[in-house]
Amino acid sequence: YPKGNARVVPDGDVGTGLNARKLLAGGKDVCILAVGKMVANALDSAEELQKQGITATVWDVRCCSHFDPEMIRDAAAHDLVVTVEDGLREGGVGMSLSQAISDIDHTTRVSVLGVPTQFIRHAKPDQIFAQLGMDSKGITSLVSSLLVR
Repeated sequence: YPKGNARVVPDGDVGTGLNARKLLAGGKDVCILAVGKMVANALDSAEELQKQGITATVWDVRCCSHFDPEMIRDAAAHDLVVTVEDGLREGGVGMSLSQAISDIDHTTRVSVLGVPTQFIRHAKPDQIFAQLGMDSKGITSLVSSLLVR
């Protein structure tokens, strides 16, 4: 059961149906596909990346099956895609997104962030996300290191 506060958005920012929402159309360097609570971290990371001269597109995946085809096509057009979810990494949404992107363009690099299948010491959710590199700082660091290679 999730702990902590959900991201608060204005009524006009709440999506409907099964479509993903493109929250930031930043460019072609990296596309961050965020699930649920991780959307706030993705947006914060995009802001930090912008300061480094890295353009980021951010999508709120919203629906974790039957992915929005527009989102998948857009992600596949980027040099790098990072998926981030607060669910399990192995067999999770990010792995499915990676496969969907690969089906369109197998040259797009995809990095999947999620909770590993191992014991994690009890802590506040934000502390755990930071330890796992799933906070905005961790996402920013990952993207920066992958784009340098």
